[in-house]
Amino acid sequence: FLVLRGRHMLATIINERGFVKKVIFIILVLMILSYINAQEWTNISPFPASYTGIKGNFVSANEGWIFQGSSTNRDIYYTEDGGENWEIIYSLEDPLEFIISLHMIDNQHGWMHKKWQNQYPYNSYHSYLKTTDGGYSWEDMTDNLPEESNIYPIYFINQNIGFLGAGSDPSNYQALIYKTIDGGENWYLTNTPIVYSSYPSLVNYSTNKLFFIDVSNGWAACSAYVGSGLSLYTTDGGENWDVGIEPGLSPDLFDIHFTDINSGGVVGHNGSFPYVVFTENNFETISYQHNYTWNQLSQAICYQNDSTVWISGSPGIINRSTNSGETFEIYQTIDTYVNSIQFFNNTGFIFGLRNGLFKFVDIVSSSNNDPPTLNYFLGNYPNPFRPSTTIVFSLYTRSNVELTIYNIKGQKMKTLINEFLECNYHSINWNGDDDFGKKVSAGIYFYSLSVNGKTEVIKKCVMLNQ
Repeated sequence: FLVLRGRHMLATIINERGFVKKVIFIILVLMILSYINAQEWTNISPFPASYTGIKGNFVSANEGWIFQGSSTNRDIYYTEDGGENWEIIYSLEDPLEFIISLHMIDNQHGWMHKKWQNQYPYNSYHSYLKTTDGGYSWEDMTDNLPEESNIYPIYFINQNIGFLGAGSDPSNYQALIYKTIDGGENWYLTNTPIVYSSYPSLVNYSTNKLFFIDVSNGWAACSAYVGSGLSLYTTDGGENWDVGIEPGLSPDLFDIHFTDINSGGVVGHNGSFPYVVFTENNFETISYQHNYTWNQLSQAICYQNDSTVWISGSPGIINRSTNSGETFEIYQTIDTYVNSIQFFNNTGFIFGLRNGLFKFVDIVSSSNNDPPTLNYFLGNYPNPFRPSTTIVFSLYTRSNVELTIYNIKGQKMKTLINEFLECNYHSINWNGDDDFGKKVSAGIYFYSLSVNGKTEVIKKCVMLNQ
């Protein structure tokens, strides 16, 4: 009896262990499938399937604003959970109006370009509006903008500093780039170069895309005459621009992205020729070039981090490099023509035609790297300044922030911030006083930004005589 009872117990244990193994196996399979799905670009569009494209942008991994790019669309959609749920927050009332472009700067400030199109006698009017409440209401700023017939693109570094392209100068053919430092109330023309081709003859060029890494350093991807392009760069906040990629070396350039003042890439194409190049010295030389072997007409480029680069275009072949652009792999193919790519740490978004709004979450990078607390640090403006300056930065996550002013001897003059701040864009004004309210003397000062006890940035500013 004991022997039989022992055998029965052993068989039961074996069966139970077999059941447990099956359960563990099923769990592992589900985890692997979940991992694979999470590693794919997935369409999160709230619109029914159509050939219409989706435009807009995100300002973080969670918050985004989109609209459907057609002459019948008049609604702006908003999400605060990364595209899980969407709501209509604004609608144009006039049935003859539709949205052309939308650029949100942060979770409160943004700009919209809309068009009024009559059926007869085919009159059309363009309007430019800004929001200060997250897109729920809009103020018409058309009368404040320069009187140019072709305003594109509109790009803002922060709520105050922004740029717009306005085609080319009719006399010297250089690109017209306007700048504002007061949130679009006033605009002035910046200095762009007059460019000659090798013939020589004047090159007629205009801006397609603007990109800044801080308030000083920025780039422009341009089209130049028929099927050609060039790039510009600035180191003084867009007051003056110089040529990076010379005309005649590339087709039209449509997107440009840098990780620091030297390292970046640019993409473009004409009807049949793609252009994909990378540099490590601000295009003084080309580090990597993929033109003739490229698999699509390249339209959009975005760095996920210093080494991971994403490029796509027409058709929707998503190419990824993990070695700063030296080599690429086809990561995924999607049914859309990609217009733009965004990344926030390990979360990416793709906008394109055919109802294309795709999201990607890089689980591998997320698990191996702690997400940074500091999204981007823009600096202070104006600099030099009198009597005050504004310091601006943005946070990925809610963090304990300390912002301190020091004199040239390293003595602390004033603590501007010492508190927890939310994931958001932040700006604070320094009036040139110390902790006791006394005005400091003119000279060189340093401001230090510490996030969660770690010093992230130390930068210099200059206070002029009052």
